[in-house]
Amino acid sequence: MRTQSSMIWLAAALVVAPLALLAGCDDNAAKPDHREVLTEQDPDRTPTPGGDNRPEFDDAGNLLPPQTFGRILVIAGDDEKDVHVGGQVELAVLLLDTDGNPVSDDRVEFAIVDEDAPQGVSLSARRTVTDANGLASVDFQAGMEVRDFTVEAWSPDTRRLQFTVHVRDLPAGDVEVAFDYEGPVPLGQLEVYLLTDDTFCEDPYYLTRPEGEAEVLHSAQVEHHSDRLLVENILAGTRFSVLVRGRTATNGVLAAGGCAGDLVVRADEVRRVRVSVFLLPLNPAGTYTLINHFDFTDAIPGTLGDVIRALVRFFGDQNHEREIAGLVFDLVEGLVREAAGAIGALVVDLVRGWVEDDLNDIINDYIDNDGPDWLRSFFTVGSDIISVVSNMEVISKMRLSKPRRDGTFDGSQNWIGMAFYWRLPCQNDPDPECGRYAFTMDEVAAAAEGIQLVFGQFSGRIHTYNQGIIDSHTMDLQYGRLIIFVLNNIVLPFIADGADNLHDALLNLANCPGFANGITGGNSHLRLGGINIVSRNTIEGWCTTVLGVAGDAAEAIIGRLRIDTRLTLQGEMQFVEENDDLTVDAIEEGVWRGIIRTSNDEGPPFDGDFAGPMDGAMNEGEEMEGGASP
Repeated sequence: MRTQSSMIWLAAALVVAPLALLAGCDDNAAKPDHREVLTEQDPDRTPTPGGDNRPEFDDAGNLLPPQTFGRILVIAGDDEKDVHVGGQVELAVLLLDTDGNPVSDDRVEFAIVDEDAPQGVSLSARRTVTDANGLASVDFQAGMEVRDFTVEAWSPDTRRLQFTVHVRDLPAGDVEVAFDYEGPVPLGQLEVYLLTDDTFCEDPYYLTRPEGEAEVLHSAQVEHHSDRLLVENILAGTRFSVLVRGRTATNGVLAAGGCAGDLVVRADEVRRVRVSVFLLPLNPAGTYTLINHFDFTDAIPGTLGDVIRALVRFFGDQNHEREIAGLVFDLVEGLVREAAGAIGALVVDLVRGWVEDDLNDIINDYIDNDGPDWLRSFFTVGSDIISVVSNMEVISKMRLSKPRRDGTFDGSQNWIGMAFYWRLPCQNDPDPECGRYAFTMDEVAAAAEGIQLVFGQFSGRIHTYNQGIIDSHTMDLQYGRLIIFVLNNIVLPFIADGADNLHDALLNLANCPGFANGITGGNSHLRLGGINIVSRNTIEGWCTTVLGVAGDAAEAIIGRLRIDTRLTLQGEMQFVEENDDLTVDAIEEGVWRGIIRTSNDEGPPFDGDFAGPMDGAMNEGEEMEGGASP
C-alpha cells in the first residue's frame, strides 16, 4: 500500500511540475488561489466528522494523516421522511462498533441544521442515549409551513449523518379516543399510544410498552378514563391501532389495558375510537414468607377458655388493656348476688357503671408509673405468658400455584418458625423488637417432646384484580407443647431462681411479703381515714392466691391442649404488584378467621393477620407439591 501510494505521488509530481514552469513564464498568468493534493483514500476508513472526505492540513500546510473512529453511525430506515404540517415523524439511528455490534448506553445528538426554522418546528430531544440494540431516536415536530428541513445526527466518535424531512400539506384527519371502563379498582392515569401497525392488537403481548420496531404515531397521558384524547393532523389513509394501559390510582402500577386495531384515518374527518379497558389478571404464583399473628384469647373452648380470658383481663397484653377493676366488680357482684339477690347485684352494677373505668385507669396508672419495680415485673411476666395465647407470632412459607382461567389456585402453608416475646429485660427499652425470641420449627420440635411440624393445604381464588381468598382448611396444632417450649426456653431461665415450675417461679419473682409490706407501709393493716381496711397477711394471701391461679391456669392449658387440637382457618388478603409485570410481589392486609377444635369441644371464632413478600415466582409448568412435607 505504501509503494502504490508513492507511485501516485510521483505521477502527480511529473504532471504538475511542467505546468508550473509554463505558468511561471507568463507574467499575466493567474496564480492559483488554492492547493490541490492527490492522495489515495482508504476505502475502509470511516470519513471524518463533517460529512466530507477532504484532507486536512496543519497550520504549516502539512497534510495530516486521516483520522479513524471507533464507532459507526447508520440511519435506521429512510434518510428522507414525509410528514404532514403540524405532525410528527421519528428519526432513528443505529450506533455500532467497528465489528458491527450494537453499542448501548452511548450518547447521540440531533440538531436541526436550518437556521431559519420557524416557530413550532422542534425535536423532542437534543441528546438521547442508545438502547440495548444500539438504537437512538427523536421525534421531529413539524410546523405549519410547507418546506424541507435538514436534521443532523452524530455521536462523539462518528461522522455526522443527515435526514431530510419534507413537510407537506397532505390530506389529513383527526383521531379522537374515548374509554370504556367499569371495573371495581380505581384507575389513575392512562397511557395511550397510536401505532402505525394496525394488527398490533393481535399480538398476545400487546400490553407491553411499545418500543423497538413499533412506530408510535402519538403517545399521551390521560388523567382519567372519563377524559378524551384528540390527536390532530394525521395523514389520511394511515392505518393504525390504539393501545391503552391503565394504572391504579393508589400506587400507579399497571392494572388495566385495552386495544383497538384495524383503524384508518379519513381525510378531513374525526375518526372516533372507543377503547374498552379491562382489569388485567395478576399472577400470584410463587412462594411467600409471611409473618402471622393469632389472637386465641376467646378461642379456647370450655371452662379452660374462661380461665384464660380472665387472665388476659388481669394481666393485659399488647392488644388488651388490663381490666382489674372489672374483675373486682365481677367478684363483688357474685358475692352480693349470693347474699342479697338480684336487687343487691343491680345496685353493684349501677355503681360499677359509674366508677369502673375511672378505677381501672387509677389502678393501671399506679402499676405502670408509681408502683414498685417488682410489681411492674409481675405484670410484665403475666402479660408475656398470656401473649402466647393472645398474640402468637408465626413465621410461615405460603406457596400458591398459577391461577386457572376462573381465578382459582391451589396453595399450601407450613410453619417454619415462631417468635415469642419476653419483655421483662426491656422495660426501659422502647424498641418494639426488644425481647423477641425467634425459633425455627425444627428447634421447637427438638425441644418440645413429641411436637409435629404444622402444615396445611388449601384452595383459593383471586378476584377483582388483587383480592385473594383462601378457602377453609385445617392445620394440626399441639398448643400445649408450644407453651411448654416457651416456659422451658424463655420464661423459667429468667425468673425461676431455682424453681422448676411456673407457680413457684412467679412467687419468687413477685415476693408477696414485700408486696404486702409495700401496700400497708410496713404496718399490720392497710388504713384509710384511720380505719383498718385489710390486714397485711390478707394482702399477702391475695398475692399468693393470684399467682397460684396464674400458675395453675398455665398448667391447665398445658394439660388440656394436646395433639387433638386443630385449627380450622380461612383467609382474605390483598396482592401487591410493584413493577408492571403483573406478577405479585407481596401479600398485604391478610386476615385469618377460624376456630380451634379439641376432641370434645369447639371454641368461639378467633382472628389473626398475615403479610409478607414473595421469595420467588413459580416457573412456567411447575406444579404444586401436593402433600409434601414442609
